[in-house]
Amino acid sequence: MSSKSSMEIRTPFFRRRFTHLDISSKLDAKAHKGTDEGVQHDSPNVPDGSQLISLPVGQHGEKIAVYWSASPNNPKVEHAFVMMHGRLRDGDHYWTVMNNALKAAQKANYGGARKESIIVAPEMYSTKLNKGQYDAKTLAWGETNAWQAGGIATHPKGTNLTSMDALDAILDHFSDRQAFPSMKNITLVGHGGGGQLMNRYAATGKDPKDSNLYVRYIVGDPSSSPYFTHHRPVTDKSIASKDSCHGYDNWRYGFADFPGTLDSKLTPKDYFKRYLSRDVLNIVGLKDVQHNGDQKCMALLQGGHKRRDRNFSWWRYVNSLAKTNEDLSGFPGNFSDLPDWSDTHNGSIGTRLAIVEDASHNAAKIFSSKIGRSALFDHYSIDMGWRPAAWHKNQKNKAASKSSSNSTSSSSSKSSNSSNSSSSTSSASSTGSTGRSSGSSNAVNAISSNSASSTTSN
Repeated sequence: MSSKSSMEIRTPFFRRRFTHLDISSKLDAKAHKGTDEGVQHDSPNVPDGSQLISLPVGQHGEKIAVYWSASPNNPKVEHAFVMMHGRLRDGDHYWTVMNNALKAAQKANYGGARKESIIVAPEMYSTKLNKGQYDAKTLAWGETNAWQAGGIATHPKGTNLTSMDALDAILDHFSDRQAFPSMKNITLVGHGGGGQLMNRYAATGKDPKDSNLYVRYIVGDPSSSPYFTHHRPVTDKSIASKDSCHGYDNWRYGFADFPGTLDSKLTPKDYFKRYLSRDVLNIVGLKDVQHNGDQKCMALLQGGHKRRDRNFSWWRYVNSLAKTNEDLSGFPGNFSDLPDWSDTHNGSIGTRLAIVEDASHNAAKIFSSKIGRSALFDHYSIDMGWRPAAWHKNQKNKAASKSSSNSTSSSSSKSSNSSNSSSSTSSASSTGSTGRSSGSSNAVNAISSNSASSTTSN
């Protein structure tokens, strides 16, 4: 397959025009008139070591602007990092964040930080605040942050391409074996608004054309997540109520009215199964507790005012819906009436949660941390970081129970050997299951930042 054909491939991601289904964008446009979209941008600032290029998307000449590693050695590149900016649409900054993380890891001789890597950072332009910075064929969005939900671009006029089509195009570009014969791994990274896009893409996006490529989705500190059922963790109506929150389950917050893709219209359960099958690593700053970001009722229902608590509730939700054995002690959320979707996996899921203890809503802090470095560059054993005090207490109790069980088994074995003179040896008895407890489903207490601060590696 030629390089040209690999880039000119995607038909629109969504089945039909999509922006009217994103209720958050409608409310932003009405209430803020674009003022919540971010800052007015000056001319693009191209970081040292990068170049600002255009990558073809779709079949009608549209393009996505991308900050791209300058002069990459394409035939030797083994790992591509796709770094998605947040609400401020500062792709140059996010390219630098990822580049700094890679260089620091390489300097420390970190195993997974390969020299043969490439960094790309897409730029989702605003038609309001980036005027004059893009040409007639470059994708741009008119509604506030619509790209975070996979919304359709409003520029060029008449386009029906979305931000997820742009991600598809990047994946397909790196799937071209003629251009990248050594490519092995693609890591899709997003923080804040970019984390929202990556989380939704992990549930609904397509796999790369080359099935030999390994893809990881890193979801950093999003304000909201795409719930697969109508259930929500917040039951305190003084915070938000489903009864009075119109559209709380509409897409971007849930799957009601989700139009599907051109390939198919799957059920939410099917998308959940896809989500669980992928390597999705949610990474959260323990100090991301400011009452900012999305404060609409649809987001508040996902765990209150703080991004951190919403993401902790999402962790409980995903594991509770899948009926895993994950220890959820100390994580907030009440999901007592969830359906049993344990048939969506074969006993293990790809979703993980890493928590950076000393980080707030700061991408540079997140990805330069020990936990962030592990998320970006480790393949098998990922450092999961901080866990709540109740989690540690439960782990301690389980360890004590296991030790007691071992002692009892040992005593029983010795007694059996002593009483059975005809037997010269005895096999040790089973120590019992070491599976992790799912914890209480109504652990709704807020998690304070001064809870247990030790870390664990899974």
